[in-house]
Amino acid sequence: EYAARGTYIYPPQPSMRIITDIFEWCSKELPKWNTISISGYHIREAGSTAVQEIAFTLSSGKAYVKAALQKGLDINIFGKRLSFFFNSHNNLFQEVAKFRAARRMWATMMKELGATDEKAMMMRFHTQTGGSTLTAQQPLNNISRVTLQTLAAVLGGTQSLHTNGYDEALNFPTEEAAELALRTQ
Repeated sequence: EYAARGTYIYPPQPSMRIITDIFEWCSKELPKWNTISISGYHIREAGSTAVQEIAFTLSSGKAYVKAALQKGLDINIFGKRLSFFFNSHNNLFQEVAKFRAARRMWATMMKELGATDEKAMMMRFHTQTGGSTLTAQQPLNNISRVTLQTLAAVLGGTQSLHTNGYDEALNFPTEEAAELALRTQ
């Protein structure tokens, strides 16, 4: 997460301060802005399992929340504006279970950290289908993969979705592939 945010250009403590400063400023000045998208997508694309994706993502989220609490921010305010970014792969049942379990675990964590507002305990998340699962050979088969991954994300409760183009394993998606991906959504 630290590397994915680009905040690695600073040592860890100043990096966390930037993030919590953003939480604080947005709570006052942009109260409906999603202050951060806590990302597990890149972890999964780098080769993690579904369990590792959730474990690392939730631990990043918990670290951000703890840092914000240490700064004196109200979890019931900044907690409502946290969002997550996950990956969806080919194992339909595993992916659905992963998303549902992550939502339950996040709500429990937030409650244990002091949240009392249900909206602050909710896990709102975006999902992108798994780019690393797409093959350059017979790229039209990727249509089925992306469709299955999309179904898993929806059944898991995603609030927003990005579907990959079937030819993305070869290059940037063609107009036809991008249009089909959009229609799959």
